[in-house]
Amino acid sequence: MGGGFYAPGPRQLLRIRQHISDTYPEVHQLVRAPAFRRTVSALDGERLTRMPRGFAAANPAAEYLKYRSFLAGREFAATFATSAAFYPALVSTFKSVMPLVRFLNDPLVDREDQP
Repeated sequence: MGGGFYAPGPRQLLRIRQHISDTYPEVHQLVRAPAFRRTVSALDGERLTRMPRGFAAANPAAEYLKYRSFLAGREFAATFATSAAFYPALVSTFKSVMPLVRFLNDPLVDREDQP
């Protein structure tokens, strides 16, 4: 169980990366938050080995700009889904990952449609 953003399209990925670069160290603070680390441990997902085109190698957000997918979660045995601990674990996981999901979606929201 978890959340994030799996395989955004090229335009979305560019907007997310620009947001990460422009607002750094916000993403770093989100993935280093105690609740996030305690619940899902770390940010995961497919990564580039080099900096993406258009971003300087010395960018302070470099470690996050290399991500192609931004995932955070944890795994349980299938039998866990029928246990009494499942729902509390699900809610805890979603609460821990939600700030990251909001951050990743922020540059994709069309502000013109909002009041």
